[in-house]
Parts: sequence; C-alpha cells; structure tokens
Amino acid sequence: MSRLIPIKYHKKNYPAFIKCDIDEVTGHFDSKSINPGRRYSLHTEYSYWSRNLDSVLLEGLDEIKNSCIRGIPQLWKSDKWAQEFAEFIVRLVGDNMAPDIIEVHPPFTDYCNDFATFFSRYKIFEDKIKMVFPKTKILIENRCGTRAGKRFLITDCKSTLEFLHLLCEHELSLRMVLDYPQLVSGERIPMDNINIDNIVSFNENLKQYKHLISGFHMWGKRKGQKKWTSHVGDLDSFFSGNISKKREFLSSIRDVFSDDAPRFFVPEVNSSESDLHSIVMDIIEAGFVFEGELLIEKGCANNNSDECRHSQNFFSN
Repeated sequence: MSRLIPIKYHKKNYPAFIKCDIDEVTGHFDSKSINPGRRYSLHTEYSYWSRNLDSVLLEGLDEIKNSCIRGIPQLWKSDKWAQEFAEFIVRLVGDNMAPDIIEVHPPFTDYCNDFATFFSRYKIFEDKIKMVFPKTKILIENRCGTRAGKRFLITDCKSTLEFLHLLCEHELSLRMVLDYPQLVSGERIPMDNINIDNIVSFNENLKQYKHLISGFHMWGKRKGQKKWTSHVGDLDSFFSGNISKKREFLSSIRDVFSDDAPRFFVPEVNSSESDLHSIVMDIIEAGFVFEGELLIEKGCANNNSDECRHSQNFFSN
C-alpha cells in the first residue's frame, strides 16, 4: 500500500473525507515570526526570490546576510552559514512547539559543486538542530528554477540519484522530499510535448533508495497565451489533457512507494481549491491512501458529489 500523510498548503482544504492536521508554515529569511496553531512543517528558504534580509531574527547572523546574489540567498555557503542557519531556525521557532518537519533546500553549484562539501556543512546544521528539536524530521527538496541564474546541486534525475546513493554512506538523519514537477523541469522536458520516459526510468532506479524518501510534492502547470505557469492548474493541464500519460506518471510513482511506509504529501497549488481536489483525486485513483481518511458516510455529506464518487470508486477497488 502507498500511504500519504496530508499537509495543508496555503490554507487550502483537502476533500472533506480527508483529515489533515499538519500545516505548512513559511520560514524564509524575511520571516519575522511564526504562529502555528497546530502541528506544522517549517518550509525554509528556497532561493527563488530576492529577500529583504533585515529581520530582527537575523541580527548578528552576518554570514547569512552577506551570502546572497542580487538579494537571493546563497544556501550552504560555508560552515559558518550552516551554524547561523540553525540559529535562525531556533530563533524563528522561539516559544512555539517544535516543528514536525524542517524542509531545507540544496545550494547553488557555483560555490558548492560536490556532495562531500554539502554533507560536511549540513552536518553542522543537523547536529545543532537535533540538540534543540530531537524529534523533528529534516527533509531536503530537489530544486529547479531561480532568478539567480544558477544551478542547484540537486535538480535532475541524475543528481538526485547520486545524492541518495551518497546519503546512504553518511550517518545523518537527513531524508528527501521529492518534488516531481520540479524534476520534470530539471530534466528540461518540453511541456508542449511532454515525454515522461526519463521520469519512469528514474522511478525504477529510485526503488533502491525509497527508504530515504519521506514525502513528495505535487502541483500542476497551466499554459497561458505565451507561457506555462507553475503551481497553477491540475495534472490534466500539466499533461495537456493526455490522460494516459498522467496515469502512467502516477502509476510509476505509486509503484515506488507501495511499501506501506507513510510519507508526507504537500500539494503546492496556488490556484483554486478545485485544482487541489483534482490532484488529490488523481492521486487516490492511482492507488494511494491518505492517512486519516474518514468513512464515506462521515466524509461525504452529498453522496452525489464528485468527491464521493471518486472515493466510492477507490474504496471499492
């Protein structure tokens, strides 16, 4: 069975029959405070936009404030940066409950172009975080796309598999959360004629490292008059209405994670709640089970709703 733990993204609700009790909370370098009302995943700086590095929480953390290109933070710039990053997170959490998850992101390759350097700097960070938040899981996300004009260390299929292979050799608690749409971008797959052979092959190779994967992100893209917009739309728009490719894509992911281990799921949808629901229903129809799903008679007030029909089909399979 492929099991998922839902995380709430941008206050958008899951379908009614899915119970979600973890929120994603922003923890970028321009954050001044957080106020989680329940369990949460702290999503830290991902180095796409420029930031105003003037938060009081960065006082005295000069390595972080000085490590940027056109205002865009340079992650894992040095050993000192890793120490200061841990201090920033401790300050940001403050008196709040400890996060269930801290999500981090890879460095740019122009100053950290090998995994040995990254692991060395990361360990400094993990050692300090685990002293303060011993039960918190630390996950790293693959990244593609930045206004810095640089390449991330973990961005495509090859670098992701290399990272996971080397992670096996280190005594770290670090695990990975896979962003599949970014992986498609990292592979430079044209959206107008999307071919997922590389992703399917990647998933086959990924099976040997599935114990290092603690979750994944999913979101859509939609084509406007001139370009594709990320985090908008659903998987139908992502695959330009090609249902067979969408199903092959999801089935190859399900086959990797059919080991009954629960993994976190973040639907990074910036458009409508209906787009989020569409993605979730596709995930369910592919064979995933969300932790905390309610019984149909409790979760569906309207037995004729699309959500109920989807869930009835799923539970009858």
